[in-house]
Amino acid sequence: MYQYQIAPMMGWTDRHFRYLMRLLGGDSFLLFTEMVTINALAYGDAHRYLDKADAEGDVILQIGGSDLQRVAEAIQKAEPYGYAGYNLNVGCPSDRVQNAKIGACLMAEGKLVSQVLSVMKDHTDKPVSIKTRVGIDGVDSYDYFRNFVDEVLASGCHEWIIHARDAWLKGLSPRQNRSIPPLRYEYVFRLKQELPHLHIALNGGIRDIDTANDALTQVDAVMLGRAAYQDPRFIHQLGHSNKDYDDVLKEYISYLKANLEHFPVRKIIAPLVIALMGYHGAKKDRARLAACKTASEVLVVLDSLHLLAEGV
Repeated sequence: MYQYQIAPMMGWTDRHFRYLMRLLGGDSFLLFTEMVTINALAYGDAHRYLDKADAEGDVILQIGGSDLQRVAEAIQKAEPYGYAGYNLNVGCPSDRVQNAKIGACLMAEGKLVSQVLSVMKDHTDKPVSIKTRVGIDGVDSYDYFRNFVDEVLASGCHEWIIHARDAWLKGLSPRQNRSIPPLRYEYVFRLKQELPHLHIALNGGIRDIDTANDALTQVDAVMLGRAAYQDPRFIHQLGHSNKDYDDVLKEYISYLKANLEHFPVRKIIAPLVIALMGYHGAKKDRARLAACKTASEVLVVLDSLHLLAEGV
């Protein structure tokens, strides 16, 4: 089992970012997709949402939704793509997903969540997990959290990822929900003590090695979110990559050049933009690359990066 995980993050954890995380973290990290809604898979281009590369290694598909029939169909569509498992989003607080009964609002419906997880388990032999908060709308109570857990456990789902904050469904934006509600690590640690058979990953506010290591004395895994794109060197420090950080950047540059014509420019350059750091001229390299709008512009910038010119 993986001790480290990269959180599912909308706008970030696409196939390109996941590939960079795999290069940085080696085989130490379990990776997650962005949340894919069951309606997107039912009505959109399912292949576009589900396709991934073997080089990403083990990846968990996170789905959002609560319609049991569409949940079943989503898992059936995803099975041929070789995901390592499936995760149900019960943590997203945005208004848009609330209206479709997706995300944190489902914490008020533990029995429905249990049914959704049961359907997921019925349509795959791969691990099924849940990612949740510790409460909603400022209900700051361990008992509330534990009651929700007990309802959901009827599904037999024993893999839990817990963002140790409440989700405030009214009054805070999704961005604010990632930082303003206070962290309640003690709720997560207490749950593990009371139900040691559960596999529990702690999510929320983990930004340094000491915090991660301290958490791992009380839970099974830690999940990193914003730290992954705000400080990619942290992922490299934690992971077991056999490559130096700068060599990872060069490998991603090779990947970028080989795939530039096949994907939107902004998407494929974004991971490299945030990862260029730690050498003279990195700030200038980031700015020049971020300004690129066409493949030809990207190639010109890549061939003149300070990273390559200095041979670091």
